[in-house]
Amino acid sequence: MTVERHPTAADVVRAHLAENVARLHEEEARVRSGETSGVHKMRIAARRLRTSLRTCQPLFEQSTDALSDELRWLGRALSVARDAQVLRERLRDLVSAQPPDLVMGPVDVLIDDELSAAEQRGRAHALVVLGDSRYRRLLDDLDALVRDLPMTGEGARPAGDVFPGLLRRDTKRLRRAVRAAREVESGEAHDAALHNARKKAKRLRYAAELAVPALGEPAEKLASAAEEVQEALGEHQDTVMSRRFLRELGARTHLDGMNGFTLGRLHVIEEARAAAATEDFEHAWAHVEACRIRTRRAS
Repeated sequence: MTVERHPTAADVVRAHLAENVARLHEEEARVRSGETSGVHKMRIAARRLRTSLRTCQPLFEQSTDALSDELRWLGRALSVARDAQVLRERLRDLVSAQPPDLVMGPVDVLIDDELSAAEQRGRAHALVVLGDSRYRRLLDDLDALVRDLPMTGEGARPAGDVFPGLLRRDTKRLRRAVRAAREVESGEAHDAALHNARKKAKRLRYAAELAVPALGEPAEKLASAAEEVQEALGEHQDTVMSRRFLRELGARTHLDGMNGFTLGRLHVIEEARAAAATEDFEHAWAHVEACRIRTRRAS
């Protein structure tokens, strides 16, 4: 669905929702056919839809919280397979980069076997969810929302007048999350706070991309800056997941009498990567702070 040259806020929201509902259908077919990338792309479509509902909630006549919750349910159902896939690829690359004399024991086989099994279990679960009547109701509700789009008078206003305020709200949410992360000392609580900031950065990125038809280059720059933050904190979160996995696998292999040297070495490398990712995040955050979104009336 294309956006008019002088779009209202409703025009932009409808086009965005329609595009991502269509993508949800397309990627569902790929998931069912076994395509590796299907789960990831379907989860992205669900996240973009959820972001649009949450960011644009002030424009809707009624709460979209229930629909947003169902999209979160779908995203979580798809995350099991994707998280295992990402972790397996990350650790496989990390092991292959080590000097052969420092890889003691069948580390690559242990990692691949466990995470491949987890990925397959996740894919099986995803297929069960896609066959559930709850998922079909979600699709029906999304189709009805795109068709009817029950918006307040704000939806009829020029998109260039409406979206700056919405983006500023999401920027403030990210700023609060960043401030909270900086106030927490290192450890699990700090990791959790950074992960929360990452989710807020992703929301801002998707919201800014939604607003590009209304605001043009300023929204593009904000989306790019938010993506930098998301990627830096995503790298940090990947190390959190990998370190947890390596620690648990190391404990089990030790009980089985195996040499855990290489797993410990990988853990140390991931700790260093986490520190580097935190530094990258600080640089990326400065780019977000430099972005300014102002009202731009249609010309």
